[in-house]
Amino acid sequence: MNKTCLAIAVASLFSYVGSTYADEPVIVSANRYEQSAGTTLADVELITREDIETTQAKSLPQLLRRLVGIQVFQNGGRGQNASLSVRGTSSSQVLVLVDGVRFARAAKGAVDFNQIPLNYIRRIEYIRGARASLYGSEAIGGVINIITIARSEHEVKEVNVGLGSLDYKEINAIAGLQTTEKSQLNLAAGHESTDGYNVHPLTGVNDNDKHGFKSSHGLIGYVHQVNDHIQLFSHARMYQNTYQYDGSFSSFHSLKESEKKDYAVTLGGNFEQEQFHSSLMMNTQRQRGWNYTQSTGKDSGTKDKVHQQNIQWNSHYELNPATVVGGGIDWRNESYSDINNSNRFDRENFAAYGFGSYQKEKLLLEASLRGDHNQEFGGRATYNLGAGYQFIPEFGLKLNYGTAFKAPNLYQQYDPTYGETNLKSEKSKNAEISFEGDIQGIGWSVSAYNYKIDNLIDYNPSTFVYMNVDGETNIKGVEFTSEFNTGIIQHQISAEYKHAEDENGQQLQRRAKEMYKWNALISFSQLDWSVSYQFVGERPDVDYSSYPYNNIVLGGYSLVDTAVSYYASESVTINARIDNLFDKEYETAKGYVSPERAYYLNIRYQF
Repeated sequence: MNKTCLAIAVASLFSYVGSTYADEPVIVSANRYEQSAGTTLADVELITREDIETTQAKSLPQLLRRLVGIQVFQNGGRGQNASLSVRGTSSSQVLVLVDGVRFARAAKGAVDFNQIPLNYIRRIEYIRGARASLYGSEAIGGVINIITIARSEHEVKEVNVGLGSLDYKEINAIAGLQTTEKSQLNLAAGHESTDGYNVHPLTGVNDNDKHGFKSSHGLIGYVHQVNDHIQLFSHARMYQNTYQYDGSFSSFHSLKESEKKDYAVTLGGNFEQEQFHSSLMMNTQRQRGWNYTQSTGKDSGTKDKVHQQNIQWNSHYELNPATVVGGGIDWRNESYSDINNSNRFDRENFAAYGFGSYQKEKLLLEASLRGDHNQEFGGRATYNLGAGYQFIPEFGLKLNYGTAFKAPNLYQQYDPTYGETNLKSEKSKNAEISFEGDIQGIGWSVSAYNYKIDNLIDYNPSTFVYMNVDGETNIKGVEFTSEFNTGIIQHQISAEYKHAEDENGQQLQRRAKEMYKWNALISFSQLDWSVSYQFVGERPDVDYSSYPYNNIVLGGYSLVDTAVSYYASESVTINARIDNLFDKEYETAKGYVSPERAYYLNIRYQF
């Protein structure tokens, strides 16, 4: 029976130079080419399909909140708007990729992680720290690359059926079928629904409301190995989600509903010959959204559409066993349409980048440079320099310094109610230093970071439009992480303390100064038991229940989730999960109550 090595594995804490770990995972997001986790200076964390199954997470926010440096904000339960912060940066300062391509919804605003289905995700690569010199806009705080099963070359056939609290139901299926000796077809389909609960209760106004969620999704991918050098691939994915939310205020009752449709198609190919590797990929995404009063139907509300087209070419060459150089070109056209007002806004972005890496014995050096030319904002140049040295197995050092930026999205500029056409791009300087090592099987890392951001884009609650914040926003903090075993228990712990402040020393909204996390996996012969604990400290927020709005402080909270996987046979696995084990009352956004204790049962059958 294959067992997960760790529910959420830290891919590279201390083995970036001179690694002795033969089973290190291969990652693609750190420097945009395949490499082992120990050959990059980036802080990388990896979630595998096995981790998803072991933790039995029901949503992407549930999965991501376990990771180092991530704080999740959610307006209630499953399906409600969910965003996150990485090291104190905002959700819009974290670049989200799906199969290596920028997720299109970012053109309208920050990605809503609750809308992305888990069923067809094969792995997630999470990079902490700036990566704009490789990826461009938004990669200030980090990069999250969601990799689907579309290009998988592993044969698999399985069906999952489950139920849970609040009338939760799910049915999912995935299949990887070898059609010829050189071709594979990958398929995924699923549906989930929940009745939900009242996420924003207003006594005497919306007492009987429930805010539910339902999602249908699918994926098809095809991979063909033409010969020893050329591989071609194509895939398409979709989801259609509907959820209810509260639009009530004062004594006025309004039950709202939103529908989201997402479609994406990708064509591409890889070429490999000895030391040379090259990849070309073309992608188109369309996303439509409706927001309306449930009783009057979606034709009565607002409608919008996002369309994005990408062409990406990336190559790298291994000059010798120690040196890798490479680069590529990114082209993107994105548009945002406000259908109610017959408005359409679009722009193009063209970029070229290059990178190099040198590794010999105990030394690792990295450098990257990128130039972006935006149709609207002109040119932007970013760079990153890094160095690492492993003095002894017990102690190593990493240094990274770079620049990054974030351009205003089309919604922030052109929305007829909230937009501001004169917004400027955010600019940042990022410095990090890490000490790490391995002492008698205990991997440890201590990292300090300092991000200085100019022209921060924020929402002004007084004028109701977006604006650039005057002065310099400063985010600085310290992270401690460790990974070790005690008998049959595998542990990952992390602690983070940070100051995320504006020029006047005011703490940024919803950012906690303290976070502590512990993820554990206990493995028996036929059973895996996963436990996750997190503490999130006090943080400022705004109470929008009355005008003028009041600044308040949200109390800290502790949260424990647990899951058990019982391997009844080679084909059948019985899974159970409890969220919020101790039934804590807490809010991640003022006025939006988080879910109570919830129970889930799932059966997976592998053919």
